[in-house]
Amino acid sequence: DDFFGSEKSTTISGATEVKIEFVGEDGSVKELKSAFPLLDKEVIDSSVLKKKALVEFFEKEIADAKEQDVLLSLHMKATMMKVSDPVIFGHAVKVYYKDVFAKYGKLFEELGVDVNNGLGDVYSKIESLPAAQKEEIEAAIQAVYQTQPELAMVDSDRGITNLHVPSDIIVDASMPAMLRSSG
Repeated sequence: DDFFGSEKSTTISGATEVKIEFVGEDGSVKELKSAFPLLDKEVIDSSVLKKKALVEFFEKEIADAKEQDVLLSLHMKATMMKVSDPVIFGHAVKVYYKDVFAKYGKLFEELGVDVNNGLGDVYSKIESLPAAQKEEIEAAIQAVYQTQPELAMVDSDRGITNLHVPSDIIVDASMPAMLRSSG
């Protein structure tokens, strides 16, 4: 159910063009990437990650971090792996803040919140709400920190968590900073 177990690769024989499509169980087709060229002898690779398995993985690891009383941190290439990693990041945000999304998910949808852009997008979109409603959502977000494991901070002075913005968790940038400041 993960990228590794489903990976398929092939070497192209002769220059060609390909496109990436999702074909649903009902036969419906959704184009994910329009036609692009491949060179002769170029390797093309694909894999599948099932959402259910990913969500279960995040639930298990978040619960384990809470049980062991360790800091939860997510490090990816969410801006470089432009298709998969932002979606994975979005699922991590939704699982960590599950109580908030369970209660306000419909409203977030109406506001155009894109969870793949992180908790920062929630904060940005709720700015347009009446003060009382905005404060209620902010309080619900703060309540999550009482029940979930402690979350790594990108900027603790400003309250910016590891799940605020996908570009803040790029492994190349976030790991050295974490190691420098971890004591």
